[in-house]
Amino acid sequence: MELLKQLEAKIQTLVAQRNQLREELAQAQAAAVPLQEELQTLRRRMEDLQSEKANLQKERETVREEVARILAQVEALG
Repeated sequence: MELLKQLEAKIQTLVAQRNQLREELAQAQAAAVPLQEELQTLRRRMEDLQSEKANLQKERETVREEVARILAQVEALG
């Protein structure tokens, strides 16, 4: 009979641990939602900045080519 009581106590302990772990998991998942949203916002911002960087690089190259063309014209005059 003593073995049965020990087994019952062990089962109750395991059930309590399981319930606690489920609660902790739910809390962790709830805490993760704002972080996931922030991560998505940061990813979108990074994509925007990468696009802006590419546009600025194209613009810089265009300006560089234009300056080189103007310098070549000035040298041709002199």
